[in-house]
Amino acid sequence: MKLEASFKSDNSLPTSFRPLLWSWRWKDIDTQRDKEEIIVSVINEGSLDHWRWIVKTYGKSEIKKILEKRLVSEFHPESRNLAKVLFSFSKFRHARRIAH
Repeated sequence: MKLEASFKSDNSLPTSFRPLLWSWRWKDIDTQRDKEEIIVSVINEGSLDHWRWIVKTYGKSEIKKILEKRLVSEFHPESRNLAKVLFSFSKFRHARRIAH
């Protein structure tokens, strides 16, 4: 199934994202507010169609900014390596910054 066919224009995700976000209350997901968690889920568990959808929806530069802020431990090693190549960045963070 193509993701575009299941995409709704009301700021919601294609239904094919349900298995990736199984623990979320589906009707409450907002593609802008929740974009960081959507992107992390897709990087770790998504198909090529899911990856295409996040690139089309958020753009490579926005995805890169989000990934650079996330901890290395949030990603599967193989997913982490692929993301680094596709989004052209060198490393994830290894520790959270402490706010003063």
